Amino acid sequence: MNWRITALPTIIDSGYWRVGPAQLGRAMDIISAIWYLTFTLFILAVLQMVYIIWLTLTRNRRENTRQPSSPIMPTNPQSAYATNHPTNVPSGGGRSAYGRLVILSGGVRGPSEIPLPSSEFIIGRFYNPEQKVLIALDEKSISRRHAVFSSDDATREYRLIDSGSSYGTAIRKEGKFEAIKPDQPERLYNDDVVMFGTSVTVRFVLPGDTRSAATRL
Repeated sequence: MNWRITALPTIIDSGYWRVGPAQLGRAMDIISAIWYLTFTLFILAVLQMVYIIWLTLTRNRRENTRQPSSPIMPTNPQSAYATNHPTNVPSGGGRSAYGRLVILSGGVRGPSEIPLPSSEFIIGRFYNPEQKVLIALDEKSISRRHAVFSSDDATREYRLIDSGSSYGTAIRKEGKFEAIKPDQPERLYNDDVVMFGTSVTVRFVLPGDTRSAATRL
């Protein structure tokens, strides 16, 4: 079939199609619209693929950042401590020469009393001896390296340092909790009650005087 472009309207004449300029213009407009639509859909598909790839890479990077460098040990503080430090636990009732930590509230799984494993260690959410996290308090507001406990055996002085935790550490003084400043040692006394995070409260039972006795004039 032959196509002839003339100045006359489209008519059927002897089996030939004669297309006028107006019809040809409309046809070209339709073809252009289809081409632009196809090109736009292609660009949108490419952008969507780039966005999906970016989300995947970002998610993998975040998961790798959150993943600890070493395997997570059992989160049960007592069983983890007893398994890895059996020689530090005296046979008489599970007592420790460094004192013990009594869990008062917070929904932490495990025993209510934990012997202090050494004169210096870290309290965190997951037990990790390679990073000196020797007491684990598995609760969502506890950071992986929440606070550092240290003691001086000669003077019987104890210190607690908040390691820049997300939800902080507070010591109860005169009936109310006072937040301790991150990375600054805070004196700790026998029978002091400490809040780690938003809900975990513990009592430190330590050799030495209580806060009221030590600060009494």
